[in-house]
Amino acid sequence: MKYILAKIKNKIFPRLMSSDDFICILKKKNINIGKGTYFFSPATTIVDTQRPELIEIGEYCKITAGVKILAHDYSRSVLRRAYGEIIGEARKTKIGDNVFIGMNSIILMGANIGNNVIIGAGSVVSGNIPDNVVVAGNPARIVRTLEEHYQRRKSKSIEEAKEYAKILYNNGITPTVEKMGAFFPIYLKRDIKEIEHYNLNINLSGDSKDDIISEFLKTEPIYESFDVFLENLEK
Repeated sequence: MKYILAKIKNKIFPRLMSSDDFICILKKKNINIGKGTYFFSPATTIVDTQRPELIEIGEYCKITAGVKILAHDYSRSVLRRAYGEIIGEARKTKIGDNVFIGMNSIILMGANIGNNVIIGAGSVVSGNIPDNVVVAGNPARIVRTLEEHYQRRKSKSIEEAKEYAKILYNNGITPTVEKMGAFFPIYLKRDIKEIEHYNLNINLSGDSKDDIISEFLKTEPIYESFDVFLENLEK
């Protein structure tokens, strides 16, 4: 029944199709998809189903709008007209665990993407991508390691939080914990009651809420409180 309802949505109301609906359809076609993987915009995402057995998507992947994942290449039509021969092609397209694929990226036939990989928006990915890297571009190239990206984002996150708060002030809006959204780890007390008090939206997108909260409680804030953060905007 779930598959039938998903197919109806896909055909009549594609914009209403959820990630679960999309995954249900893909799995029915024999595409291997791991647990926790999430499609943010199924209606704009293309996963090649002509050779479904050749596509494997790992666990806890985040696949954004406009992404295309391919398992075949029909350029053989040009060779047939030029040389009179039909030359077939078949290579497995594999995406590892915990991979983020930015908007409008294309994963070409035969791409082999490792674990813990970030793919920048608009990338065209082919060949082998190792574990723990950030790639971007056309063709996609490694721009930094995941560790370098982690340290870079940790530093820039504080700068960006301050910039956002200043922009709110300049627009006549008083910054609040709720308004600042995902910047809350910088200044929020490590207490689950704080998350509940501010009704913070912890965007699960396939991840475990318990795991998110558990890992959050193990860390330490940069500032003692939100008020202290606001007092240090110019520092």
